[in-house]
Amino acid sequence: MKNYLLLLCLLPALFSCKSAQYTPKNYGKSQLIIGSSGGVSGMIREYSLLDNGQLFLSKGVKGEWKALKKIKKPETHEIFNKVDDLGLATLKFNHPGNMTYYILIKQPPRSNEIKWGESGVKTPEAIKEFYNYLMTIF
Repeated sequence: MKNYLLLLCLLPALFSCKSAQYTPKNYGKSQLIIGSSGGVSGMIREYSLLDNGQLFLSKGVKGEWKALKKIKKPETHEIFNKVDDLGLATLKFNHPGNMTYYILIKQPPRSNEIKWGESGVKTPEAIKEFYNYLMTIF
């Protein structure tokens, strides 16, 4: 009888355990942020993918992050491997325009931002293709 009573008392504690939920602001590991800003409205829209698969969206200047779907582990690993394959963590390309697109790689303690949109400057195809691929997933 005592064992059953003990089990009944511990049952709620077992079910209340959750895995940690992070946001792009408090996550200390690798994350990938892609977005766009500018144009007539000056609108900012960005997505953040944490290396644990959590995906977030932020719109506007306030930068409030809204949780979206979780990306499956194999797909998340594939995305971060592609970042490495393309050398995005060290690529230097900073050509913002009226409408700017960007990829920000955060791998603490380092980060690297790639920006494009400047008229007359040719953006490497691999960057644009990767950005477009991510936009279809997110």
